[in-house]
Amino acid sequence: MSQQEQWVNQLKKELKSETLSEFQSDIEGLRWEFTDNNESLPSFDFSNTSNTSCTFYSFYKVNDAKQSNIEILKDLNQGTQGLLICWDKLPDFDQLFKGVLFEYIQTRLIVRNSEDLAHINQWISQRNPANFTVEFSTFQKDTSLRIDGFSLYAVGANAWQELSYVCKELEIHLPTIPQHQEITVEFGVGENFIVEASKITAFQWLSEALLTKHARKDLNITLRARLGWRNKSVGELHTNQIRQSSEALCALVAGVNQLCITPYDQFFEKDSSELSRRMAINIGHILKEESHLDWFNGLMKGSYISTHLIHQLCNKVWEELSLKEGFEDKLKAAILATISLRQMRISEQSDRFIGINYLVNPSEKQTYSHKETGAFGLPYLFFETI
Repeated sequence: MSQQEQWVNQLKKELKSETLSEFQSDIEGLRWEFTDNNESLPSFDFSNTSNTSCTFYSFYKVNDAKQSNIEILKDLNQGTQGLLICWDKLPDFDQLFKGVLFEYIQTRLIVRNSEDLAHINQWISQRNPANFTVEFSTFQKDTSLRIDGFSLYAVGANAWQELSYVCKELEIHLPTIPQHQEITVEFGVGENFIVEASKITAFQWLSEALLTKHARKDLNITLRARLGWRNKSVGELHTNQIRQSSEALCALVAGVNQLCITPYDQFFEKDSSELSRRMAINIGHILKEESHLDWFNGLMKGSYISTHLIHQLCNKVWEELSLKEGFEDKLKAAILATISLRQMRISEQSDRFIGINYLVNPSEKQTYSHKETGAFGLPYLFFETI
């Protein structure tokens, strides 16, 4: 009797049942049964070196440089390790970084256009800040090539759709970027713990396969997870804290290099509150300093469920990558279908979220101050507005 058969028999004994539940997700397009057998694992080892620390980042969408500087200094005082910064309108960097000691932290800027890149490069040449990284969507000298999966997560894409986009972008760049170029890949973290952890692990498998296929093992890929807002509630502070903790844990056990725990009210109010910022930082402190979960060395070992889901995701994405034409149109159509399905399931309470469509407090306000746009020009999805 195989080890898995012994495991299934033990489950039946403990549950006192001859039938075991099947996992089936219409949104994700994934399934798993206890009797499923796993295929052999890849021969390569992509897992993080044991006891390699994950860097925790605080997130800032800068609208006012002076106000963001106040937030940054408070967060640094609370012990944040890194700053992840973006903006719509180019800020005053001297004001934004006033009093910031770069040599003790990591700072990364997400730059979206060439004009802003020129300005920030000029500022860098004048100030020469330490531990300072600029992320840009195409290769530029002295920048990290940024591949943005988070923008798909934010509009409501599922795991294989986000993976397909990221892997396609990676494969497009592989033949032309210089040797030893740094690449930053950012994923969102959604609601289903095991699916999201399998998604991140699947990218590690897929990226290793793509680097091997194109003979680009010289490249350094930094994998970052960022927590988003689609399943957060305006008024449910404690529920949001539980969701953020679970999502952060998910990213850590999947083995990311960087983790950005965002304030839950970033897009609910004009500015995120001091409490929500401190909450986000302290979640990281607990997981890192008390639980040492940033030492975790990969999810797949010993998990039949995750391994089976990882195989399904990899096979689906590899099939999508083989398309010679129409990749983007097909992916956008699939994402729109997924968004519609999410909306229907939430409206019908097939999927229940406390404080959003289940056990709702009618006295809580629901306001959203920003209209954010993600992948394919689609708006960010907030479950509470459905």
